[in-house]
Amino acid sequence: MSEVYENQKTLRQLRSQIEDLKPVDGEKFYFINSYPHSDMGKGTLIAQLLNIVEGSDAMKFDGLLNTDDYGIHARSDIDDFAVYSQFNPGKKWSTEHYLIGGDLWRDFLNEFGAAENHLQINPHLSVYLELRILRIWNQIGRPKHFFIEMGGTLLDPEVCPIFVPLLQRWSELTPNNVRIVLLSELAYNGIHIKTKTIQDAVKMLRSQQLNPWLVVARDVKDIEAVKFDDRLEFERIISNKIFDSTGVRLLRVISVPFFNDLTKYTKYMKERFLPLIVPVDNKDILIATGNTSKFDDFRIYIGDKYSIRMPQTSEKIQIPEGVTSIEDNAIAKARAYSVKTGQIAIGDDTGFFIKELYGEPGVALRRWGGELPEEVSQEKFWRFFQKKTENLKNYDAYFDQCIAIVTPSGDYKVIHNKTEGYLNREKLKLPYNGSAYPIGAAFEASVRAKTWDEMTDKEKREFDSWIIVELKKFIDRELSK
Repeated sequence: MSEVYENQKTLRQLRSQIEDLKPVDGEKFYFINSYPHSDMGKGTLIAQLLNIVEGSDAMKFDGLLNTDDYGIHARSDIDDFAVYSQFNPGKKWSTEHYLIGGDLWRDFLNEFGAAENHLQINPHLSVYLELRILRIWNQIGRPKHFFIEMGGTLLDPEVCPIFVPLLQRWSELTPNNVRIVLLSELAYNGIHIKTKTIQDAVKMLRSQQLNPWLVVARDVKDIEAVKFDDRLEFERIISNKIFDSTGVRLLRVISVPFFNDLTKYTKYMKERFLPLIVPVDNKDILIATGNTSKFDDFRIYIGDKYSIRMPQTSEKIQIPEGVTSIEDNAIAKARAYSVKTGQIAIGDDTGFFIKELYGEPGVALRRWGGELPEEVSQEKFWRFFQKKTENLKNYDAYFDQCIAIVTPSGDYKVIHNKTEGYLNREKLKLPYNGSAYPIGAAFEASVRAKTWDEMTDKEKREFDSWIIVELKKFIDRELSK
């Protein structure tokens, strides 16, 4: 019984010291780790972040056998503190920013080894690691943004038993303070990018009940230079593959080109990383569509409270629309425009499903499941629509809509809306009426006796009032940050 008491007493002593040192003003701790191996450029990445993030500092943890007492490597080319200083002239990092595994064990035993007979790596040494990190953070001035370079990988035997429990505790107890940054890499087969290594990296974290806050995916050297819009598509593919393989929907993905000139790396990370951590500067809401009817719907929804706009010609992005998921399409539109413009963006995608036609046209509504080209005119679509439905006996159908709202910080909300109804057979016989959303001229919801085109703005607001509430609630929260 006394041993159990002493065990708890030691933890109480550690936690009491932690309580006096812990962050209280929203400071962020970024744990930078890599997969599948350690030597992937974590130090170079942190050097860029130190350069661009105001009020930031860093420390490094190394495993038991990596360095001597002064943190000096046998290989001078992996002296990460020298890399930090290279990109941050006038600043130096030395022993007060450094924690070596051997010192951690030795100091822990010196401070607490005589306290009891049953000290354990987890929880005791892991909680002591937490204390040491907080001591370093306090001693160097409690920086608002604190980057922690984790030597090795999270699964290394000298890292996993102490860091994983620490990250689990912080993720559960102080989720707003801890951010796990995962550095990994793309592969390339000469035609397509390959994301298996990145998927495995996220699976590794998930196996430890952890989620990444950000994935940084560096290019291999043989990927040719790509345009920024294409790089956004890289990130969409990475995000979708992570979601498909792990169930984690992560929009904070930065695809990093291979840089021979590392000063370009600094500029690139400034453009990509800073929007993740600073408040939204431009308060306008961008509606990620070129469809005037869709824009008008959002004007009706939120235009009374916010300034909204469509993309300018110079901002337009060609975003391939998939045929299997309206959620993926909506998120892809909103995220791409949010990243490109630095504004909160709303993307929308809608599937239409005619029951007698076994769900046609489906998700690829505009292309009618692939039967029509992307560039088909509204009038030609209407005639095709009439032809497809002229022999229907059952006119039951439904809209499945997804609205995604994404911020430059990578936060997002998804709203699904399913509207059951039917096609009005008489209105299907009418000539094209000039609508930018032709199906809306013939579909009537079960709870109303009008098409969307026939409804007044007031009726539309009332019909979708719950959507309006959800959109405004999210926007207000993000703009108040």
